[in-house]
Amino acid sequence: MRILAAAIAIMLAQAPARPAFEAATIKLSTLPLNPFPVTPVAPNRLRVESQSLLQLIYTAYGNGGFNTAMNVSGGPAWARTTGFFVEGVAAQKSTPQQLRNMLQTLLEDRFALKLRREMREGEGLALMVDRADGTLGPKIRPWSGTCLKGAVFEFDEPSRPRCSSGYRPGGITIDGGTFISAAELLGLPQSRRLVGGVPIDRTGLTGRYTMELDYTFPPPPDAPSLSTAIKEQWGLKIVPMKVEYPAIVVESAELPTTD
Repeated sequence: MRILAAAIAIMLAQAPARPAFEAATIKLSTLPLNPFPVTPVAPNRLRVESQSLLQLIYTAYGNGGFNTAMNVSGGPAWARTTGFFVEGVAAQKSTPQQLRNMLQTLLEDRFALKLRREMREGEGLALMVDRADGTLGPKIRPWSGTCLKGAVFEFDEPSRPRCSSGYRPGGITIDGGTFISAAELLGLPQSRRLVGGVPIDRTGLTGRYTMELDYTFPPPPDAPSLSTAIKEQWGLKIVPMKVEYPAIVVESAELPTTD
């Protein structure tokens, strides 16, 4: 028994430490909940002004984008409605993914968060290339490596555009983005009802592009459907099909002791 206990102690001592912030703060927030993705405010600092625990889970365990294809369920009622201010400072310069890993540790420690991750299959929507020859539409071109506005974002993550992107008056601009970015933007509230749900990228294309979609949100009564605009301008179609999507089930959580 002593030999076994000693072996376990050695294994625990040799196990890599979980990524963690050098310093972190959690407070109740008085601001409205912010549904948008959180980006680092400095190379070693992550700051969340106001998100619920479920939104923080999307931020921590998602891919850095809008995460519209990931489903988070379970947990107490306050996990959906109570906003928290969270700030974490790393000991050194870190990638956005490393900061999100540190946020996972913080949530699990301070919220006593227990969750289960799984893949589910169900009826969904796939974003696919429409034309048999693979040609894309006139409003998509390969990304030039420079931004239409502002500077190129430092970190390169598949789900995030490298430049300022999103909904604009009269349409959508995705600059330096992948089709993962496009699918996630189409899954946001402005488009979700119009396309019939949350699409998942199934184009098979991994490059980065500059994409413009001219469309009014919400559309006037005489406007073409959003699916038609996507087909004509992007050369893409949204197809109902069975899809696999990631899901997180919150098994238990506790209100944290705030700073």
